Amino acid sequence: MAQSPEQVPVIAVASGKGGVGKTTVAVNLALALTARGQRAGLVDADLYGPDVPRMMGLRRQAEARHVTLFARPGAPDSRLQTISRHGVQLASAALLLGENQGLGISGGIAQLLTRRLLADTEWNELDYLVVDLPPGTADIQQFVFALSGRALYVLVVVTPQVIAHQDARRLLAHLTPRRSAAASRTEVAGVENMSGQICPGCGQTTPLYPSAPDQDSIWGLIPKLASIPFSYQAACDADEGRPVMVTGAVPEQVAAYQLVAEQVRKRLADR
Repeated sequence: MAQSPEQVPVIAVASGKGGVGKTTVAVNLALALTARGQRAGLVDADLYGPDVPRMMGLRRQAEARHVTLFARPGAPDSRLQTISRHGVQLASAALLLGENQGLGISGGIAQLLTRRLLADTEWNELDYLVVDLPPGTADIQQFVFALSGRALYVLVVVTPQVIAHQDARRLLAHLTPRRSAAASRTEVAGVENMSGQICPGCGQTTPLYPSAPDQDSIWGLIPKLASIPFSYQAACDADEGRPVMVTGAVPEQVAAYQLVAEQVRKRLADR
């Protein structure tokens, strides 16, 4: 039975810092869920760097004159229309602006736009809503983490390096009160991205970063669902709007995303 949009479980893909491949994980997780027969929506809530559409092969070059932050229910064009790509329903600020336009908005306005992308979008019978968050713990993250009436699964993306783990620990500290609250439906797990580099010649995997020492690592605080190696081929394809879950070019990455999707699906089914 289809769930109402307000009850669809949210999978919030988060990170403590930028540059860890969070958006790549969000895109391929949504595609992996779709490949398993689930109906997935993908919200690009990284308003200051909305890259999801381009990673999915979509670009808007025409500049916008204005962006509607609130519309009266029932008014013409009050609902945002999704764009379907590879079976995933997309909503992104990048589809409301030209690709070279930026958003210079305050935290409160950012929350309004995020709410519009989540609640004022014409989603079609979703099973899961994957939300790509900005790095850190600012206004947009606080709005999404405070969503009520639905299960929330926070997937924290880190690279092996200690600085990524240090910033992720700050994110986890921010989530601790919510996870501890009575009747909380919030769960947190992690993914190690760029765990090594796959040689395009011999296929061997070699380290990209030194691993964070145990006392600084987040893996004593939350479970690690998978390690995803870096691939030059997959990075080139992503720049051209061809995610690895579509091309299948790097089996190691495809298997990792399938594993993450299945574990997230099972945990949400239990909540």
